[in-house]
Amino acid sequence: MERDILLERLEKKLAEKEKEVEELRKMLSSKTLEELKKEIREEFKEELKAIEAKVAEISKSVEALMNEILYIKSELKSQRRETEIVDISLEKEEEKVEKEEVAEKKERYEFDDDEIIIVD
Repeated sequence: MERDILLERLEKKLAEKEKEVEELRKMLSSKTLEELKKEIREEFKEELKAIEAKVAEISKSVEALMNEILYIKSELKSQRRETEIVDISLEKEEEKVEKEEVAEKKERYEFDDDEIIIVD
């Protein structure tokens, strides 16, 4: 009987020790989890910084491209204006030539009041 009592006490102590070990494992794992979370946060921050740097670089590239496009657009507009000016000048010259031709034709076909044209 004493032996049974001794066994019961030892079993209780064993159960208590197992509970303590389990609690220590949980504490250890929670510390490990916290450390893992911290490491993950740090890695995430580093990756985020890298992404931000890439976005900034792309933003600068886009800005440079937009400036280039605006420059080309302004050049095209100025060339279009020059073309319009040249076209207007050409039109005026053509009108002038036409007026001169009409005037020449009128001079050729003008008749004096005394002249009579007979057509058979």
